[in-house]
Amino acid sequence: MSSHYTEEEDKLISWFKDNYKNIIFGLLFGTSLVFGFKYYNDLNANKQYEMSLKYEEAIKDYQDKKYEKVMLLSEEYQASNPSNIYTSMVNLYVAKIYHDEGKYLESLNTLDFIIKNSSSKEMQMVANVRYSRILILQKKYNEAEKFITSTVNFSSNALLIEMLGDISYVKSDINKAKRYYESSLELQITPNNRKIIENKLNSIQ
Repeated sequence: MSSHYTEEEDKLISWFKDNYKNIIFGLLFGTSLVFGFKYYNDLNANKQYEMSLKYEEAIKDYQDKKYEKVMLLSEEYQASNPSNIYTSMVNLYVAKIYHDEGKYLESLNTLDFIIKNSSSKEMQMVANVRYSRILILQKKYNEAEKFITSTVNFSSNALLIEMLGDISYVKSDINKAKRYYESSLELQITPNNRKIIENKLNSIQ
């Protein structure tokens, strides 16, 4: 067998000599990308874990009617992780604290932060429902109606539709109230809430 390189081997070796730096760079880049992605995922997992621990500690205090940790954690998470699920959850507690203290503007502002920043559609919808309830509690019926009907996918949320029925009833638009109550019964709701809406509907027949 000949010990000399064939023409094809010569071409391959020549190409490798010309391009070996790029090949090595590519391999290093690919390796660093894989390890970098793993590091990024680990970093995120650690951050979530730390946030969850702080959240659990704050909620324990909240249950003992000690609200300072919850309030401080809300400020911290709003500044550092506005879209995180734990930021949304702790802010729901803060909004309730303000609500129970009669500080409705502060509660609305907190809920508005969730609506505008949360990465969770479910958290946004919870905030939308609570925001609407506060407006109705304040008898700001026109504002509440406008807010609800501007909410994304409001027509698929039975609670929001029910509130539109309540607003229509208060405004003496009985036919409209009936339509809203009937629409809410067509959606997926709990048996208890279904009974409440049925009672409202029967009372205005």
